[in-house]
Amino acid sequence: MIEEILPAVFRWSAFSPAHRVELTAHAVGSDDGLRIFDPIVPPSEVALPRSSGDRVLLTNENHERAAAAWLAEGVPVWCSPEAGTTQPGIQRWGAGADANPDADPAPGWIRIPLAGGPPGETAFLLPKRSLMIFGDAVVNLPGRGLEILPDQYCRDSRLLRESLRGLPDFDHAMFAHGEPLLAAAGRRVASLL
Repeated sequence: MIEEILPAVFRWSAFSPAHRVELTAHAVGSDDGLRIFDPIVPPSEVALPRSSGDRVLLTNENHERAAAAWLAEGVPVWCSPEAGTTQPGIQRWGAGADANPDADPAPGWIRIPLAGGPPGETAFLLPKRSLMIFGDAVVNLPGRGLEILPDQYCRDSRLLRESLRGLPDFDHAMFAHGEPLLAAAGRRVASLL
């Protein structure tokens, strides 16, 4: 089931027995289409206001999830140059051998690399909405609450914490794993550091 948690901000999730965690996807409406983060089901199963400007953004290399189905439907899928994705057709932003330095798959969003997390870990900030989208760097799981990605899943937990210390403030946060924070989210994340 898809829920609209803020105006034009959608969320849906499903439990993954293989990962033993809830996987959450988000879509945020903009003037030129949706920005869809880490989708977990094919586009035919997601009842969202769709347009030709839609883009899928992966927050790290572990979140290909249903990327192949979105690509098959003609929706471009983007990730960090550092993400070791396996799906042919995924495009890369920024610098790197196979990246497109001139392309911006998410105008108005600020991509924030979070070194130390999984390869290609990137948070996305939409300043005009004070909205941050996290991949694995920060989670908010039922029964555990808000926390930095546990050390055993980090490439370098100290470096990840340093990366998170540099975040600007934001009001709302969405997570690839767990419940959203809809008030004072930046301060709550900063308190973990």
